[in-house]
Amino acid sequence: MRFHEFTSKSEVDETCCIQTKFSGLHQSTKSLILKAASGMLFAMKKIKGLSTPGLWPVTLIGLLVILVLYLFLENWQLRSEIADLKRQIVSLELREKELETQIDQLQKEREELLQNAVGSLRQRTSYMEKIISQLGLSRYLRQKKKQLSGGLGGPYLPPQKEYEVLLERIEEYLSMVQKVPLGKPCRGYISSYYGYRRDPFTGRRAFHSGIDIVGRYGAPVRATADGRVYRVGYARGLGRYVKIKHAHGFMTVYGHLRKAVVKRGERVKKGDIIGYLGNTGRSTGPHLHYEIRRWGRSLNPLRFIRAERKLARLAHR
Repeated sequence: MRFHEFTSKSEVDETCCIQTKFSGLHQSTKSLILKAASGMLFAMKKIKGLSTPGLWPVTLIGLLVILVLYLFLENWQLRSEIADLKRQIVSLELREKELETQIDQLQKEREELLQNAVGSLRQRTSYMEKIISQLGLSRYLRQKKKQLSGGLGGPYLPPQKEYEVLLERIEEYLSMVQKVPLGKPCRGYISSYYGYRRDPFTGRRAFHSGIDIVGRYGAPVRATADGRVYRVGYARGLGRYVKIKHAHGFMTVYGHLRKAVVKRGERVKKGDIIGYLGNTGRSTGPHLHYEIRRWGRSLNPLRFIRAERKLARLAHR
């Protein structure tokens, strides 16, 4: 037998087992044949010694018969082994086809899952681009798209490559919005919004460059984005205040603080405590005056608070 034709140890073991079984089945028959042959050879020697040449043909015929029987048994055993091996080959071929079918099915499921993931990432990317554009960062958005390799919208991209490109793009967008002042700097409700209003002291119509957030006196006030403290001081209108410069030309202003806990030039991260809510300056009660400016121009903070809520909903989809 040529066992190297098999591909696994288990198949070789099975074949060896088959050979052992056949050897056991025909061992007794072979032993009898060999004993008969030995007897015939012994008889030939005796006949030769007795000088009786007439018995030689009979003895030779007997040996030939024994040889034919032996070869027949060997041939039958080999045929049985070949038949069993053919059955094993058929069984292995069927198993191979089953495995190929399973592999094809798994491949189809993988492609389907990948397509669904790519579709979801496309929606998230488009949604994030819309939010970033609403924050006035369209120019930076275009720059990021050019910087990212393998941009979409050109030649066809395989799903796996498109998935990687979209993930890279989302990571870049998240890094971008991390530097933009998003969300509320403290807990509380908005009592006065951005825009024209009636001044609480004079009663006249006046422009309000930020929002007022009423909260618990002494509540922590936190930075709404990464940045560097630009100024810490006291003004007649703002009272005790902190101004922080951020990336992309943004600046945030926190007024009427009871106490500031940061110094000028200090770097802060989003969520760091920069002071505590108070009632200093031109104020009618404990609250925080919060402004967002960009390149010196005031913006509506409510738009940035809503943007954070939209991003939070996107993360939970």
